[in-house]
Amino acid sequence: MNNMLFSIAALLLLAGCSNNVNFSIDNPTDAAIKLQIDQTDYEIPANQSKEITLKAGEHSMDAPVAGKIKFIVYAERKGGLINPMLSDYVIVSVAYVTGEEKLKNFRPGGGGPFKLDGVPFSGPFKLVNGLFIENDWRFGVREPFPTSLQGYDPGGGGNIYSKLFTAADFVRYFESESEQAGFFEKHRQHIVSVPRMPAAPAPLPDFADPQLQSASLKLRQLYQRYQQAGTPDEQKQLQSERHKLTMEFVSLSARRLGTSPAQENDKYNKFITLIGTVLGSSALVKAP
Repeated sequence: MNNMLFSIAALLLLAGCSNNVNFSIDNPTDAAIKLQIDQTDYEIPANQSKEITLKAGEHSMDAPVAGKIKFIVYAERKGGLINPMLSDYVIVSVAYVTGEEKLKNFRPGGGGPFKLDGVPFSGPFKLVNGLFIENDWRFGVREPFPTSLQGYDPGGGGNIYSKLFTAADFVRYFESESEQAGFFEKHRQHIVSVPRMPAAPAPLPDFADPQLQSASLKLRQLYQRYQQAGTPDEQKQLQSERHKLTMEFVSLSARRLGTSPAQENDKYNKFITLIGTVLGSSALVKAP
């Protein structure tokens, strides 16, 4: 599933230095949906999106599947997709190269195996279905995935770009690229889906090692405060504190984890990943 090109531009998705954050409300269903964000009503036609801009701070939403929630938008973030129906989407990564000999230098990654209606998929694909899906793609859900790109190549011979697909569009893309027409319908199990609910970030794991647990307390406090930070100034202040606290914790952990059981190392990895995810998010469901 590699697309070829003659030259390539080094295009980067960068977070803007702004208290306003751009989102796209998407409706992947075959019927129009209505929702409200703050006091503004939105109607999204079937299989269409609506672009909006939200200020950093606390907001409210009332949506058909997500229900009534409070959420926080974070300053200077890159935005993403608002998924009020809590539907499945798939991010697909593809290597664009100047020639086949360059393919060995580019290996698109994925998020691990997953299933859609019981059908397994594995490859440079990542399943996402949260209320807020962080922008991690070059081509949005309503943009085509080009078979070639043209631009300036600084000498690397290629790059990896991603596109966000609805579940239905991903299936069509997969069947076309793999030349397996009808693959999905042949294998789908028509599983009754479990109702989804938007969720606040998961709690951080506790460490059995007393020194690690003690050293993690300031980061734990920051993690909780950030989820409630309703002003851009508070958000930016917590971001500035994060680096120093993380470096201090990582330094101690490096000395302690070498002789710790595997379970403690797993907790450490989860701890660092959760903090990175939350403090890198454009929007989060606010805990009650």
